[in-house]
Amino acid sequence: MFADPQTLTVNSVAKALNKIGTGNGTSEYLLRSDTDEYRLNIRNTSYADKKRAGVMIDRHNVEFVHTVFPVAPATLSTVRKTYVVLENQRGDVLTTPVHVASALLSWLTATTNANLTKLVNYES
Repeated sequence: MFADPQTLTVNSVAKALNKIGTGNGTSEYLLRSDTDEYRLNIRNTSYADKKRAGVMIDRHNVEFVHTVFPVAPATLSTVRKTYVVLENQRGDVLTTPVHVASALLSWLTATTNANLTKLVNYES
């Protein structure tokens, strides 16, 4: 189980999100102010692989959402969402999928987020 609260650092500012819900392989954390909110959702599920009979896949999803509330005369919120999905075949060793996920996350954030910046600038 993840600790309560969970702290994520956004632009060098620590954001401590308190647990507001949990159950059935999921948990939700929230930090809300008058101007915005941060939500962290953690979900764990499983499904049968349709292409390979008898193979189960464990799916792990983490989603982080920042919502900026509108200030008049604006009427729409600004929503920023990032999520990561890690899937592993049930029965596989757990360390290798973790290494593969870590490699991708390290690549995305390499050289002070250079690859993330390229990604949001439509580079491929």
